[in-house]
Amino acid sequence: MTAVVIGGTAGIGRAIALRFAGDGYQVVIAGRHAERGKKTAQACGIAGAPSALFVQVDVGDPTSVEALGSEVANALGAPQVVVNCAGILQSGKHVLDQALDEDEQMWRINYRGTLVGCQVFGRLMSAAGRGAILNVGSLASFAPLSLPAYTPGKHAVLALTQILAAELGPHGVRVNAVAPGYTLSDGLTAKIAQGERNPEAIQATTALRRFVEPRDIAEAALFLCSDRAASITGVTLPVDAGWLVQAPYAQYLQGNPIRRAPAS
Repeated sequence: MTAVVIGGTAGIGRAIALRFAGDGYQVVIAGRHAERGKKTAQACGIAGAPSALFVQVDVGDPTSVEALGSEVANALGAPQVVVNCAGILQSGKHVLDQALDEDEQMWRINYRGTLVGCQVFGRLMSAAGRGAILNVGSLASFAPLSLPAYTPGKHAVLALTQILAAELGPHGVRVNAVAPGYTLSDGLTAKIAQGERNPEAIQATTALRRFVEPRDIAEAALFLCSDRAASITGVTLPVDAGWLVQAPYAQYLQGNPIRRAPAS
């Protein structure tokens, strides 16, 4: 079996690639950074992948993703699994201050990169009559975070996942997504070390009072792409340590505190 992880050179994508490798998949790691990609491919081989290949790809360029699809098809045939994990982050700002060039870049990479990956590999999988596509959304797929280009794009990834599940289901292809919460990836770890993020405050916003680990996302990815999830499609699964439930619960509780019943 073959798994293609687009955006698999670092962070969540790397953890996903390693998890599929550990389950015996041939793994194709695609991304922009050749040195990191080659190291990830080597790590996948050590983790148990029968073969691991890095292909340099820029998801902001549709022809680059199409070339990836051709290379995978010619070398390995239609893959059983494709994970669209490539993306860039945004700092918080107001909608009225959103620069249009940043907005365009966010949509080109985060949404259209995911769309093109789904198109290229969805065609291969439909022709083969089987497969599983996994997109990577965000808490922003569900909540109006103060990221005015990133948030709408991740809302769109959720909608795209649902539409594709309906369109590709009759061809034997399932399409799901994961929505990571605050994940201790390289980027967040660096921001904490630089004093730009307060780890205690972040953990307090989750029901489980903990960060998500990249391996937590990888476990969810493996499940959703496996035969154990054979009847699951069109779902975006939050892996967020309970952030989506804790945030509204805590806010409501502030204005409506629970009163202890008087002792009888």
